[in-house]
Amino acid sequence: MATEIYCHTMPARILHWINAANIGLLTTSGMYIRDPELFALFANMDIARKTHFIAMYLIIYGILIRIYYSWVSKDYRELMFRLRDIRGFPSLFRYYLFLSKEPPVAGKYNAGQKLLYNAWAVLVLVQAITGFGLYFTEGLAAYVRALGGPVVVRQVHFAVTWVFILTVALHVYLSIIGGWTVIKSMITGYLPEGIYMQPVAGEFEGEEPEVF
Repeated sequence: MATEIYCHTMPARILHWINAANIGLLTTSGMYIRDPELFALFANMDIARKTHFIAMYLIIYGILIRIYYSWVSKDYRELMFRLRDIRGFPSLFRYYLFLSKEPPVAGKYNAGQKLLYNAWAVLVLVQAITGFGLYFTEGLAAYVRALGGPVVVRQVHFAVTWVFILTVALHVYLSIIGGWTVIKSMITGYLPEGIYMQPVAGEFEGEEPEVF
């Protein structure tokens, strides 16, 4: 039986699935709020709005907790996208476009994952800024005007929603390509020894790879 390496800690896995669920709730409720006839996903507007704002607060807390956990556990060293990660994209593209059978050599997260996860944190911030402006239209009228007005704020909020939809779909697709062992690792935390994803990249200040 192949030896398994503990790659994803329990807090990281729990936060991953909580944030994933909240992104799903935010997206579906947001689409209903924008066009309830086209996206008939909720019984009524009141339920959709309450769901949207509960999920919004939860994902803000979830992201903040994940950032804090990354700091105390030091796995920000693996999650943070750096300029040197750009060199990993050619092999990444060749693998995911089926031009190469060799998976990209990376740490726990490859260059694409790092860029995507970092971008999601920024996009959540953008959605919170625009979302509060759309909800508290009277109390934050001056704030909305400073952002370009309600039409601009609404367009930005809607555009970023589609960015989430497309990137989450891409993330799911690439996870499926990665295989069941990769998907299962976000449930159990373990990956088979020798798989291209390692416990840590081992590129940080001369440190040796370690298992958390």
